[in-house]
Amino acid sequence: MSIIDRATSKQRITKPTAAGAKHLAPGPGRSRKEASILDDIDAWEHEREQGTRARRPAVPKELAQTDLDAFGAAFKPAPKPKAPAIQKASQPKAPEQPSARSREFAFDHQRLEKFGFITPKVRRSRISEEFRLIKRRLMQRMSLSAKNKRKNGDNGGRNHVILVTSARPSEGKSFVAMNLALSIIFDEGLNVMLVDGDVARPSMSKILGLRNDLPGLTDLLLDGDASLPDVLLREHEHPMTYLAAGAVVQSATDLFGGDRMEALVTDMAERYSDRIIIFDAPPLLASTEPVALAEHAGQVVMVVDAEKTSRSAVDSALDLLETDQNVNLVLNKTTVGNRTEQFGSYYEAYNQA
Repeated sequence: MSIIDRATSKQRITKPTAAGAKHLAPGPGRSRKEASILDDIDAWEHEREQGTRARRPAVPKELAQTDLDAFGAAFKPAPKPKAPAIQKASQPKAPEQPSARSREFAFDHQRLEKFGFITPKVRRSRISEEFRLIKRRLMQRMSLSAKNKRKNGDNGGRNHVILVTSARPSEGKSFVAMNLALSIIFDEGLNVMLVDGDVARPSMSKILGLRNDLPGLTDLLLDGDASLPDVLLREHEHPMTYLAAGAVVQSATDLFGGDRMEALVTDMAERYSDRIIIFDAPPLLASTEPVALAEHAGQVVMVVDAEKTSRSAVDSALDLLETDQNVNLVLNKTTVGNRTEQFGSYYEAYNQA
């Protein structure tokens, strides 16, 4: 895996055919024939569920339904009292209180490690080093202090808002977005907000082992009374908050391109000075939604499948973005020969020793 600036993205993407070549990403157990990492997760969950059913006693149907209803109610935003319009307009905006209002979740480290994601247990590995390189390149452009954000203007003030996308589906954009967030959290200890912006095919909740029907981004944009703390999930041990995709809509392009979205991203970006926001967006050639989302981001990371994505697809996707945007290409699923001098070989040898 490697990162390429847009200025040099015209170089040819080849398909290595060296004998003994192996895949660097997306991780252990990954089959090249599978559509995406979500298929791996679905198969793993199915096998685990089958094993659990074989070991546990039968649960009464009415009890199981009661537990499910209670779990769903735990994520339902509490109703907010209606205030007269004149009083609501005159009241100052209340600061976000994650500890008081945001729900909590916990990383399933076994689940993350199973599918090749970075975990705090294994800090010296090839995948960790690859994402450290990607992360450092992106962080060099960031202005995390409020003073520098004002100094650099609107564009410079949004460089800590990162959009991760791809040209076509199944190139590994969600894998890159999640690992990028984990690398920043575990290495830098900075506050990361991970947003699932792929409304048509959300994947972040599945990766984290959370419910698929969580309220999220679209609910905030559709409901004028909803607020960000009502739908945020906060990791109980690490400085990460998660915003799910939300309710399914026919097309989120108008929502993402509207004034409410601009106000929401501004609130996300300015509320905490050290917060880095990562959007997992749909593929550029699949819908118009990522183009609308890209208008709110200071940096764009486009993931390219080195084995499958054609040069024409990459060029077509880049043409949809603004020419003055900070765009980086991450070459994913690259192959290398069995050589001792390959990148990350030192840490692999170190771990084995």
